[in-house]
Amino acid sequence: MARTSQSDPIVFNEVRCGAGVLGLTFCPGKSGPSVFGADWSRDLDVDLDAAVAWGASTVLTLVKPHELEMLQAPGLGAAVEARGMMWLHAPIEDLGVPDQKFEQRWCVIGHRVRMALDSGEKVVVHCRGGRGRAGMIAARLLVEMGEAPDDAIARVRAAREGAIETAEQERHVRECWATTCNREHVDRVLGCLFGGAVGDGFGYAIEFDRLPAIRKRYGEKGLTEPVLTNERLVVSDDTQMTVFTASAVARVGEFEAAEAVAAIRAAYLDWYRTQTRSGPSKVDAGVLRHRELWARRAPGNTCISALAAGGSGEPSRPVNDSKGCGGVMRVAPIGLRRDWTEGQVFELAARAAAITHGHPTGYLSAAAAAVMVRVMVDGRGLREALGVVARYLAANEDAQETMKAVIGVFEEPARDMLMVDVEEGRLGEGWVGEEALAIALYSVAASDDFRAVMRIAANHDGDSDSTASIAGQLFGARHGLSRIPWSWVSRLDVFDALCEVAGDVLAADRSDLLQRPVASAIN
Repeated sequence: MARTSQSDPIVFNEVRCGAGVLGLTFCPGKSGPSVFGADWSRDLDVDLDAAVAWGASTVLTLVKPHELEMLQAPGLGAAVEARGMMWLHAPIEDLGVPDQKFEQRWCVIGHRVRMALDSGEKVVVHCRGGRGRAGMIAARLLVEMGEAPDDAIARVRAAREGAIETAEQERHVRECWATTCNREHVDRVLGCLFGGAVGDGFGYAIEFDRLPAIRKRYGEKGLTEPVLTNERLVVSDDTQMTVFTASAVARVGEFEAAEAVAAIRAAYLDWYRTQTRSGPSKVDAGVLRHRELWARRAPGNTCISALAAGGSGEPSRPVNDSKGCGGVMRVAPIGLRRDWTEGQVFELAARAAAITHGHPTGYLSAAAAAVMVRVMVDGRGLREALGVVARYLAANEDAQETMKAVIGVFEEPARDMLMVDVEEGRLGEGWVGEEALAIALYSVAASDDFRAVMRIAANHDGDSDSTASIAGQLFGARHGLSRIPWSWVSRLDVFDALCEVAGDVLAADRSDLLQRPVASAIN
């Protein structure tokens, strides 16, 4: 007779981890043959309702997508989210250990798990049978939270018989390190990168629509939820270029302006290649391996033409007279290096934007945005960031337009999130740098709820993806990844590319290293 959710209720073998609890178990809702004992014929809803009753906030799934199909539980993720729990998917081969793709994802997914545990939450960890992969990752989490590997292995095996099935899995646990980084800082860095991408994807669906058309299609409140394409949140050239900026920022060691500008210029020329060729070759490395970055997503004409000519622009040698928002929307990663000073960030962001945008407002609005990010990832507020930026702009005789736009946002408080200043175009339409930054600032100042910020930043007549992307970057730098809906983040089509550069940027920061397992450190 088959074992069911009624005959064999799901059990969560508890392991205390930090302030929280891990619950090890098999795949909820699984059906089919069993390696040990009778066949399974479980009910996914019953199993997940039990997880809710146990108190789980999060479900960490370690099985591959094809295994979910084989186990007849392909709807696991959606069912988890429907119950208000966060679903984290970090696949590992059966009986295997984490590979490079897992490690890149773990930079973000592992961080979310550790944040949940720090908050005293309960996290379900499961693989197919709840022993090999689930036991290994549970023990790894204990080590990452500060426990000795031998103790971690012993505690997991005491909680669930047969856990950590292979010698290779046990060796993996023994080669892990404690993560000693400042988790709040990491959360803000990740929030900036992923918040910007989510904002971009949110606004990209309505980038070229006027507000009346948006309301006609989505209702009087405009767009309130992301528009998915084949279950993915598709981003534009804004995020693509931001990813390439981040990849360059991660390659630079101690700050040296000429070296950093050269690295960013080379990265932008790499991005230009993705827009003019069909796809990655066998010799392409780093972020160039991600096919999603080769998609042509309405790239800005100014960026394309400037890079086609070699990307030789400098503030002292303008390549054109454009102040379009193509500079400000891509420079946020420059502000994520906490080992770089605010002045260094201002200089580098201006020079990075000037590679393609020659008007002072085009590159000074970018410098202002990057410095705001730099201030807020330190844990300081939006108004303090504005004060820092104002001092740098005041010292530049060409900054009047940018200063007026930025300061103007705060001259009159946002009125109960009515969005009238944005909707009625009082801050402009966001096609140029200072307007895009002003709309983003207004949106972030108006609310500390990410969904509300997106509604304000995207629903207007102008450049919705750029304004929402910059707003997402600023919101994430201030409030962190933990304040951004994970169900939006996890559906990004560039999720893996962002995970890769996020880990690289954090590892490059000399002020607060993100430690990784020795066995799988990514160069």
